[in-house]
Amino acid sequence: MMDDGTRAEADVPPGRGRLRGALNTVFVLVAVAGIGLSLWALVSDVLDLRTRAESRERIEEGCGGLVDPDRVLALNGGVDQVALSDRHRISTERTDSSCVVYRVGEPRSAYGRFSLDLTLYPANPNADEHQVDAEHEPFDYFTAEDRDDVTAAAQYTLPHPLGDGGLGEYDADTVTVRALCADGGGVSSVRAEVTALYDGPVTSGDRRELAALGRQAAERAAAEKGCRAEIPAVPSALPEPRTTLVAAAEAGGTCAWYGRHTAAHGQGELPDRALAAPAGKAGAHDSCLLAMSPEGTERIWPAYEKSHPDSADLDRMLTLRPLWMQTDTLVGDGTRGLRSSAVNRTPVLPGTAGSADGIWWASSVCDGRPALHLMQVSFPYDDILRDRLEPLFRAYVEDATTRRGCTGVTFPAASAFAGP
Repeated sequence: MMDDGTRAEADVPPGRGRLRGALNTVFVLVAVAGIGLSLWALVSDVLDLRTRAESRERIEEGCGGLVDPDRVLALNGGVDQVALSDRHRISTERTDSSCVVYRVGEPRSAYGRFSLDLTLYPANPNADEHQVDAEHEPFDYFTAEDRDDVTAAAQYTLPHPLGDGGLGEYDADTVTVRALCADGGGVSSVRAEVTALYDGPVTSGDRRELAALGRQAAERAAAEKGCRAEIPAVPSALPEPRTTLVAAAEAGGTCAWYGRHTAAHGQGELPDRALAAPAGKAGAHDSCLLAMSPEGTERIWPAYEKSHPDSADLDRMLTLRPLWMQTDTLVGDGTRGLRSSAVNRTPVLPGTAGSADGIWWASSVCDGRPALHLMQVSFPYDDILRDRLEPLFRAYVEDATTRRGCTGVTFPAASAFAGP
């Protein structure tokens, strides 16, 4: 019997035919869904690329073309969408300008930021209108985690040199790069300060990226201003900045001079804690923070309180008036416009020496550039240490100037340490 094909169709059970049809329908729907998802993924990728391109343009425009937008977008794990502050724009036609880049999340909320501050120092110091207060406030008296030990940790890190310091310095979340211009132009130096502020601490990788971005900004700005400068490369290692103070004798680095001084002359009422940073021979700014522990304060305070009946009680000294001092050396254009405090604003000028508002300063010349060496002592610690202030400050200045090969040191007269 001949098979014309109709028999086979008739032999298929009705339920199986319906199943096959349903499966075919499912396959078609899955295929359509897959195509739809592929199209959506493609559209999403296009939108992401467009968002990133727009972000790159914003950074390029707002930051004056001084930094690579892709490197800015890659910070802190990367982001595609950013917004820039309308109040800040970089311009090499102004002595001071900045840009602020905010990361945009969902739903269109800003979180974390990158900023670039550009400073152009004019070749003529008399034309420079910068003003900076020299005073510090290293400890957080009101919100410190350990109110029983306020001087255990500072509320800021000290400047760490980039390499030997010739490139600049950095702290916990900021990197400062300087381009020193050759004589003959309208600009003495260029300073690019880049900062990253996020929910967590800046990683070592991001810190090195910030250094690269700071160097790039300084180099490009210098080129725009006709500043001929040799800018060192970014070092491979950037030690982690710390805020925890250690035993003064163990500090080393920028506080090594203090350990040598107390070893030779005894500690007595001098600080027993220190916060140091690596010491760079070519750095434009370095610091040493010294403070007294609660145990040290309890040891020396009763004698001072007895001779000064109007002084604060011990509990107040331990929490609201801790005993501390900080030394700083500034070299180059960073010495311009320095004032003793925000209140009295006594000028602290290169080539001079003196004291005001609990700050003592000396001056010198380091590699042809002006330098200032400062020591700030908290009140009433300056009164407690009155007889030791002059030899202590002299030890610091001698170390700072010898390390850098500075000359022409001008030191305060003995009367500057005598007190009111």
